[in-house]
Amino acid sequence: MRVTVDATPIRPGHAAGVEAFSYGLLTGLAADRSCALRVDVLGGTLAEWHRNVPDLAGGRVVWTETAQPLRSDNPVGQLLRRWTPRRVRDSHAVRATINAVRQRAVPGQGDVDVTLYPFHAAPTRPGTSVVVLHDLRRLRADSHAPGYAAVIRRNVARASAVVVTWPHPYQEAVRMFPEAADRIVLIPTPTFQPAPERASARPEPGLLLYPSSTAEHKNHATLLEAMALLPQHRLICPGPLVEPEASRLLARAARPDLRGRVAFPGFVSLDELNTLYARADAVVVPSLWEAASGAMLEAFSWGLPVACADVEPLLAQLEFTGAEATVFRATDPASLAAAVRRLAADRAHYAAASRRANGRLATRTWAAVGRDYLDVLRWAAQGRPGPVPRCAFGAALNGDDLSGDDLSGAALSPEQARG
Repeated sequence: MRVTVDATPIRPGHAAGVEAFSYGLLTGLAADRSCALRVDVLGGTLAEWHRNVPDLAGGRVVWTETAQPLRSDNPVGQLLRRWTPRRVRDSHAVRATINAVRQRAVPGQGDVDVTLYPFHAAPTRPGTSVVVLHDLRRLRADSHAPGYAAVIRRNVARASAVVVTWPHPYQEAVRMFPEAADRIVLIPTPTFQPAPERASARPEPGLLLYPSSTAEHKNHATLLEAMALLPQHRLICPGPLVEPEASRLLARAARPDLRGRVAFPGFVSLDELNTLYARADAVVVPSLWEAASGAMLEAFSWGLPVACADVEPLLAQLEFTGAEATVFRATDPASLAAAVRRLAADRAHYAAASRRANGRLATRTWAAVGRDYLDVLRWAAQGRPGPVPRCAFGAALNGDDLSGDDLSGAALSPEQARG
């Protein structure tokens, strides 16, 4: 089977969780020698991809670099993001124009059986495709973006199969796209950046960590106002500095009540991120929406206590991992500060709860994820014979009964029941 992965929308150092997901997925796909794998990436980023995706296939992976106009990660793009109103950036006309210009630079399909698109908000091309749908935030009324929404709807309609990573967005996708329910598949991943083996955390009392890009929905603004109510705490927020929010956050962090206590180091390497986790006393996740919080899962793997916002997907994440965290009202700084104080007052309890939660996902590997994806890719390439393959690990995580029928009503085969 000849598989192409279109990773051109993913900019190393700028794509945060989607980037970490793509590195892991490609590692899992490359571990399986049953397919010929080609990966299309942005020009000038190949060295970074090689650093993050081990060559498990002995040189059999073919990498193709392509130029992309209208990039948002260069100085001009960042200025445009900073000064262009969001309603204009996210409009249908602007997104359609940008996508059309970018698509001209994407290489042709060539001799390929199926194309995998690891980012759902970039347009797919004609041909057999499998799309990874991370979340549906752009289609929700409270954060609707017409340009992105149109692309996502079209991608789902055209895809031979749609893969979703966590139960909450999976259930949301099935509700929103009932006509595609029989080709939407849940395939959970491991923790993106788990604690290294024998990691020995030496927390610095009062040091909070929130690894995330500075996209507006990540809700750093509420976190900084809460920090003003927590004078004994310090905060480090590693992650891509996305405009226009980055400039506002840096200006707020420079004011006297936060100066010297809040740091935005920008994108950091994995080694630097691990150093920060080893120092952290707790992890705070104030995000207004996620598919699932990678920072929360990483905190569990380090045995760090967690405070998180009371938004639907984060509460669902606590439920399916069996985790325990202090929960706060998402846009209320006083509630967030109170949740941090509760963590500090009973840190040992919440740290133990995080270690227990990690156990449920600790056995999941990228090699297993790669096999599950290849089952779906092969099914799509062969013209979708029978029901779509289901991932047993995903079905169990979603609370489905594996003893009888899968989600589409057909029994799982042994190959389909791999976890």
